[in-house]
Amino acid sequence: MRHLPTIAFAVVVAASSWGCALTMDVPDRFLIVENEWGSLRALTPEESKLWVREFGDDSKGSLTFWRDALKGDLIAGRGYTLIDEGPITDGDGREGVALTLETTLSGRPVRELMAVFVVPGFFENTIRVAEYVTDKATFDGEVAGVRAAISTLR
Repeated sequence: MRHLPTIAFAVVVAASSWGCALTMDVPDRFLIVENEWGSLRALTPEESKLWVREFGDDSKGSLTFWRDALKGDLIAGRGYTLIDEGPITDGDGREGVALTLETTLSGRPVRELMAVFVVPGFFENTIRVAEYVTDKATFDGEVAGVRAAISTLR
């Protein structure tokens, strides 16, 4: 019986996070076209894409693990070229990692900014991934606004 308050607190904390939609102040010219539990999508008229997704991780892998797994899949497995890697912070002050990548899709060069965060949880962590994809020529003009938007992500 003495553990009942602890269990009740854990249930209240877990229940309060269920069903919460993602929030982010998207850059000008981006329109949010989907905002459901665990997924937010925004587009520009020219179809630059910004997509945030969440995945459960009951193994509770670290940020280093997820960074290395993504790099292995995208670079070694799919042939992407790593342009840059560095820290990035979300709207809760959580440190993540940002990868800037390049590839060719349908014969045209494409750049991608992928930001990864690990949100600690009681039973499982949540892996939050923000992806911004556009033509290489458009990327440099929009990426600062996308980074600023990611800094508001909650």
